[in-house]
Amino acid sequence: MSETRVVQTRLGPVEVMYLPGDKPAVLFFPGGHCSAASDCGWSLYTSEGHGVLAFSRPGYGNTGVGRLNAAEFVPAVAECCEELGINRTAGAVGVSIGGMQALHAALAMPELVPRMVLHSCAPSTRAYPDTHLESLLGPLVFSPALQGLTWATLARLVDSDAGLRRMVGALSNRSVNEWWHTWSGEDKRRARELFRTMRSGSGFVNDLQQARPDRASYRRLVQTRTSCPTLVTGSRHDAGVSFAHAEDYADTIPGAMLVELAGPSHLFWLGPTQAQAQAAVTDFMASNP
Repeated sequence: MSETRVVQTRLGPVEVMYLPGDKPAVLFFPGGHCSAASDCGWSLYTSEGHGVLAFSRPGYGNTGVGRLNAAEFVPAVAECCEELGINRTAGAVGVSIGGMQALHAALAMPELVPRMVLHSCAPSTRAYPDTHLESLLGPLVFSPALQGLTWATLARLVDSDAGLRRMVGALSNRSVNEWWHTWSGEDKRRARELFRTMRSGSGFVNDLQQARPDRASYRRLVQTRTSCPTLVTGSRHDAGVSFAHAEDYADTIPGAMLVELAGPSHLFWLGPTQAQAQAAVTDFMASNP
């Protein structure tokens, strides 16, 4: 895990991880069960020379701002940037359910966030989770009361290659037999480290509250009012987030560009298909200076 620090804001303490670069940093909002220390694809940006300022969103890690929603958390994001002397960024990046925070940062701070990237994100105007069973089980299994036991069990599972294979296989709608062999030892190490460090805290339940069907009109309003250049990536093989969310973002965010990836799972930054995601990011950043 990368070293984090806590920034004191008027809304409370916010945990961040800052990797400076030769180029302006991206504001990086990790997905569910992840904190600022969780590597959810930083290398797509650090390899281009950009810094990364990653956040533990409300309910995750050592961020202690209560159960703020994405809009309410924006002032704390701005204060962290000010505290770290960041008055210019390369944009906001959202991964999975962290896309909500990227959207609100881009909408509320256009002078600080000139562009946005949404990687395998949800919810869009469509609700999340994508299935009724996940909607029932998610708030229970990853509740503040049970999440510690859940993740301790999963951390033990991924100690073995067979257990890790089972975990990543659950994030794909393709047979894992078709693509597991394409992952390098380093890919597997990074995936194992990610699962071992995941925690839900109170953050995942807070995320799901904002992803409900009855908030679809509000999410549509946010998406249609976000006007910065936007790259949306997703894969039809992703069993963690339906590709329909990527299509929805592309349809509702003005001028958004959708790039369909061939990645076999939700972990788009791992495996040989990572090169496709890298190319999409490189081209987008170069064409939207």
